[in-house]
Amino acid sequence: MTISRRDFLKIGGASCIVAGAGAALAGCSPAGGSSDVPLADTGDTALVGYAPVNFTEEADILIIGSGYAGLAAAMAPALAGKKIIIAEKQQQIGGDSATSCCFMFAAGTELQQAAGNPLTVDEYWETIKENQTAGWEQYDWFPEWVKGKTYANTHFVDSAINDFGAKFQEPCTEAELPRLFGSVILPGDGIGSGGPNILQPIASKLKELGVDTKCDLRATALIKDPEGTVIGCRFEDTTSGKITDIKAAATVLATGGFADNGEMVQEHLPEWANYGQMVHGCMGEGHKLAAAAGAQMVGMDSSFTYCNLMGDIPNCTTWGYWTPVVLVLPNGKRFIEEAQSHDAAQAAIDAGYRQWWSIFDQRAFEARAIAHSVEGNIKSHEDVYVKADTIEELAAGMDVPVDTLVATFARYDELVASGEDADFGKKAWLESLQPPYHALKLNVSRYKTSGGVMVGPNNQVLDTADAEIPGLYAAGAVTLQSFASVSTCMATGYYVGETLAAL
Repeated sequence: MTISRRDFLKIGGASCIVAGAGAALAGCSPAGGSSDVPLADTGDTALVGYAPVNFTEEADILIIGSGYAGLAAAMAPALAGKKIIIAEKQQQIGGDSATSCCFMFAAGTELQQAAGNPLTVDEYWETIKENQTAGWEQYDWFPEWVKGKTYANTHFVDSAINDFGAKFQEPCTEAELPRLFGSVILPGDGIGSGGPNILQPIASKLKELGVDTKCDLRATALIKDPEGTVIGCRFEDTTSGKITDIKAAATVLATGGFADNGEMVQEHLPEWANYGQMVHGCMGEGHKLAAAAGAQMVGMDSSFTYCNLMGDIPNCTTWGYWTPVVLVLPNGKRFIEEAQSHDAAQAAIDAGYRQWWSIFDQRAFEARAIAHSVEGNIKSHEDVYVKADTIEELAAGMDVPVDTLVATFARYDELVASGEDADFGKKAWLESLQPPYHALKLNVSRYKTSGGVMVGPNNQVLDTADAEIPGLYAAGAVTLQSFASVSTCMATGYYVGETLAAL
């Protein structure tokens, strides 16, 4: 849409810019100004270092971030014919979602029902609604909101397949996935293949539908009108430094978490400050932009149980769901029940270590849910990969005490023979490993930061008084209610999109 000079004088000249990110983010600090000053009038006066607002582009919906939440937010509005701009700070779409395991939960999807799982989303909602709404009694709208998010998760999967050409595997059987077989769905090539199977098909179809995706644009400030409605965002080109202001009736923050922002980690998760970062780019820009716009920030520290550390080979940490795996510390001892994924890093820390080994056998290469991931991660991590025909040779290659590892496997085999893991309570895949043995070493890394903005009944961001901030929406890991899970990032994104498509 072409914006006339009269329109610019009317809108740009009367609007204000929210100085959202401050000096903590590159390209956001006002030259000679102060990040403590929240507003810069772009009429007759101006905050030093900020150019007047100059809207050069306009859309119905502006989505900041192109991961699963951002793309999901565009799907329903694009099908409804809305004009959409997606702004991504990295050189290509996907954000941190591009490296996700893409371990997804869903219920009542056409995919699952076609595979013989008769559970409907209505039935699923009835089983979870009490648990999912507990603790939120202060918000009378919350039960209806979380119901909408639950249904949006199902709608996302169905639309991704039917309307956008995404590819998913046929759901796992109980024999393949003993613990969670009825609820898990995976991208077409299994764990870790969400990029080519989900992200890229959705992005391609969005382009066909007229969605304009712009990469190398870092959001630096939200723009409000004098009444407090968010009417767009200011961006800086990450290569040229050029400033661009984009106007929109609705602006959606889908900017991810803040695990890669050392300053924010030090402030909110200081116990994580000295651990490495697994993915790069989750800088918390959306958190800062929203806070400057008056949003309330909640659940930012580790007391919120969905924050967690991870191994730096994220796919590998999930393999124990699908195949026999033995996890050992650098001292050669088992330390955790292996048929899970998210607790190993913290368990290693609790035992006094920052590393652990995942040991598996040929069955990992044959399990369709993880085979692609196993091959790929071995090739990309050859420096921490060991293969051996005996436990003694394996221990030598891993540089762990030989006698200890031999004793660990002897004890594990005793537990298998007894049919009960008396040490750690493992039930699924309590089976002995067979030679040749394979091992990968993992390092404790920062992973999910949960917490951020609250969204209200219409998916708009709430301010510190629990009132909705007009024009500002949010989805994914920047929101408290997503819990930084890939499924709920998709669900909250699609739910925002359903809201905006109906406007």
